Amino acid sequence: MAGQRGRSADQRTRRRAADKPAGHIRPLPGGPALPAALALGLPLAGAAVDELSGPGMGLVFAVAAVLGTGLAAALSSRNGWWWVLATSPLVVLGVTAVVEFTAHRDRYQGKGLATGAAKWVVHGFPVMAEAAAAAVIVIAVRLVRARRRQHG
Repeated sequence: MAGQRGRSADQRTRRRAADKPAGHIRPLPGGPALPAALALGLPLAGAAVDELSGPGMGLVFAVAAVLGTGLAAALSSRNGWWWVLATSPLVVLGVTAVVEFTAHRDRYQGKGLATGAAKWVVHGFPVMAEAAAAAVIVIAVRLVRARRRQHG
């Protein structure tokens, strides 16, 4: 390499380490696929369990949605945080709609679909807020930890 002549391997390694920003974390293999899979997969699994164990979304879905969003925020890059935060309510609403409509297709025909959609939004709002709050908390903790690493 140009400009690298005469340097030992140890010097090149130290140089590369010095070029990395403080608190640099190696990304996980798979890139953004793992956070996305957690953000979608856990709520979907929780909704399926709740639907199979009784009518409607319940505690398992809420816990799975919050956990999936929190883990996605924990595993995402800084750019990915905003995607997790912005899409968490949409994921909750989408998963609720898909699972409810799939499980009770006959109930959601014609006017029943509009009524059902309103119910999904109203009943899903607390879970949406909890999932978004989990993402905010995880992001805040990561920011505080990164600042502490930078300042000693």
